[in-house]
Amino acid sequence: MSAIVIQDMAARRIKNYTFDWGRILNFEGDTGPYLQYAHARLCSLERKAHVKVNPDADVSLLTEEVTCDIINQISLYPDILAASIKSLEPCTVVQYILKLSHSISSAWETIKVRGEADDVAEARLLMYWSARTVIGNALTLLGLEPVEAM
Repeated sequence: MSAIVIQDMAARRIKNYTFDWGRILNFEGDTGPYLQYAHARLCSLERKAHVKVNPDADVSLLTEEVTCDIINQISLYPDILAASIKSLEPCTVVQYILKLSHSISSAWETIKVRGEADDVAEARLLMYWSARTVIGNALTLLGLEPVEAM
């Protein structure tokens, strides 16, 4: 279901697209399965972390460029929703969560939670938890049920 919904809502409503099962079921690229996989992977990270999500974590420890980019993207979510409502275009939300998911994916190898000092791990886990929450809320808003495992 995610594959079809994301494919259908990824572009402006006025544009046509060619339906292709091979493309929309791909776990790579801008597809529904990719978004569900990103959400599930963030859930897994949270389950396996040696620390718990701490809303009081010291986010000033997140100084890497990629973490600043992710935090900035997360902070844009209310504006993205407002723009989507104003334009009546769900593609605004879809493109936003695709971009956020790509940023998270690029951070996996360098911005680790496991094996880090507790204070750094807590700050990073809070960032990843926030991204998961935004992606999950956006998927729900689009009428999809975010999966926690694949």
